[in-house]
Amino acid sequence: MYPTEDADVNLLVIDQFKKSFNYEIGYSHHSFGDLPLVIAYIKGADVFLGLSAKGALSKEMVKKPNVILFLIDDLGWSDLSLTGSKFHETPNVDRLAREGAFFSDAYAASSVCSPSRASILTGKYPSRIKMTYISGTSGPKGPGYQLNAPKIVGNINSKDITLAEALRSHKYKTVHIGKWHLQNHTDKGKTHYPEKHGFDINIAGFRMGQPGSYYFPYKSERHPNTNVPGLEDGKEGDYLTDALTDQAIQFIRKNKAQPFFINFWYYTVHTPIQAKKEKLQKYTEKAKRLGLDPKPNKGIPVWQSRARSEQSSPAYACMVESMDENIGRLLETLKQENLENDTLIIFFSDNGGLSTGSGGNMPTSCLPLRAGKSWLYEGGIRVPLVLRMPGKIKPGLRIKEPVISTDLYPTILDLLNLPAMPTQHRDGKSLKPLLNGKKETMDREALYFHYPHYHHINSMGPSGAIRMGKYKLIEVFETGKIELYNLEDDIGEQNDLVDKRLKVKERLLNSLHQWQKKSGADLPEINPDYLAEKDFRHKK
Repeated sequence: MYPTEDADVNLLVIDQFKKSFNYEIGYSHHSFGDLPLVIAYIKGADVFLGLSAKGALSKEMVKKPNVILFLIDDLGWSDLSLTGSKFHETPNVDRLAREGAFFSDAYAASSVCSPSRASILTGKYPSRIKMTYISGTSGPKGPGYQLNAPKIVGNINSKDITLAEALRSHKYKTVHIGKWHLQNHTDKGKTHYPEKHGFDINIAGFRMGQPGSYYFPYKSERHPNTNVPGLEDGKEGDYLTDALTDQAIQFIRKNKAQPFFINFWYYTVHTPIQAKKEKLQKYTEKAKRLGLDPKPNKGIPVWQSRARSEQSSPAYACMVESMDENIGRLLETLKQENLENDTLIIFFSDNGGLSTGSGGNMPTSCLPLRAGKSWLYEGGIRVPLVLRMPGKIKPGLRIKEPVISTDLYPTILDLLNLPAMPTQHRDGKSLKPLLNGKKETMDREALYFHYPHYHHINSMGPSGAIRMGKYKLIEVFETGKIELYNLEDDIGEQNDLVDKRLKVKERLLNSLHQWQKKSGADLPEINPDYLAEKDFRHKK
C-alpha cells in the first residue's frame, strides 16, 4: 500500500511536481535516523520520490529524462528546408533545429543502412563489428567484378551491450518502432530482432529493409511476405508513416510515468516511393510553379553513374512532408503530456539520399553534395543531425565540428548523467561539451569510413575514406586511385587536390591505413574469375 499520513513538507515542491507530471501526488512522513523524510508518490504508478524535510527532491529518485531517437531512412543532407531545399517542406524539423543544435558536418558511419544502424546501437565502427554492408549479403559479385568483397556479419553480436540495453539497465522502458534490418535475410526466425538486443517492445521491426507498400497491409506482389509485425490490425487506406506514429503516441501516453527510450526508425523515405494521394497535387503544382521537371532524364556524371540534378519529385516531396508532419505530431504529444522539457530528441539519417543511377532518375538530388547513397562522397555519408533538450542544449546552436553516428551512444548517456561505457562505445565521443558551449572542437584525430563492397548504383566500387579537419581523402580499392578534397572550400568535392597537397595526402592515407589495421577492417580480395568483357560498368 502507498503511504497516506500527512507530513510537514514543502507543499510548493509537491505542487510543482504535480503540475510537471499531471498526476495526483500523495505523501507521508517517515524518518531515517534523525533525518525526516517524505515519500512522495504518484497514485496508480510505481514511482516514488524522496523529499527531505526541506522539500528537496532526491537526485536518485527523480524521473530521468526520456529519449526519442528519430532515424529517417535514406534522407539526404539536402532534403530539408533547413539545409536549403526549395522544394521539400520540413517546418517541424526546422523548429527542432531552432530549439536545439544542428550539426552541419555530421556523418553516418556508412553510406548504406544496416552498418550505420549497428554503429548507433553499439557505438562502434562497422568495420570493427564486421557489418560493412546490408545485413545478409556482401553485395553484388561474379565475373563482372574485379574484387571479391569480404564476408560480413549480418547481426549485432549478442556480447555487445546495445544502447537500449544500457538504458534498460537504468530502468528505462525501451521500444523499437519501425525499420530494423539488423538480421541476416537467411534467418527466418527472430534470433536477432529488437527484442533480443534490449528492447522491451518491438513494433514493425523485422529482417527486411523496406515495406512492400506504404499502404496497409504494407506488402505487394513483388514483396508478398513483408507485412511488418505489430501492425496487422490496420485497415485499408492506413499509411505506414502515420501508423507508426500512432503507435509511438500510444506508447508515450501509456508509459509517461517512467523514463522511456523510443528508438523510432521510420521506413520513409526509402523506396517504394509512395505518397499520400491527397498531397500529390500540391507538389505537382509546386514543381510547375518553380519550373522543375518532375522526371528529369539527365543527371550529373559521377564516374559511370549519373546523379539527379534537382529535387523535383512530387511523390518524394510528399513522403518528406509526411515524415515532418508526423514528427510534429510527436512533438505535440510531448507538449500535451507535459514531457516537452523532459525529453531528449535526436533527428538523424542512416545514409545519404538516393540520388544516383541510370539516367539520374532517382527520387532526390543531394546537391550541392556529390553523389549520394552507397558512395563515400559527401552525398553518401553526410547527413542532417539535430539534438534538442531544453535546459541541457543551448537553442539555436550551429556546430561545424565533424561528428559521426558512433557518437550518439556516449552522448545520450552523458546528457542523461548516466555512466559512460567506454569499452562498448569505443569509437564514439560524447558531444555534450559542444552542446553546452564549453568546447568548439572534439579531441580526436579523424573520422573513418570503410565500404569494401559494390553496389548497383555506385560505379566507384569498394573504397575507404578519412575526414581529418577540413580535408577528406578517398581511396578506391580496385585501382588504388586517391582523391583529396578541401571540404571547407569545396563541399561538392569538385577540385581534386591529390597532386597539389602531397604531404596532406601522405598524412591522411597513412592514418587511414593505420586505422584499418586497428579496427580490424577486412579488405576485398582479387577476384580470380573476373572477366573484363563482363564488367558491370559496361552494362547499359
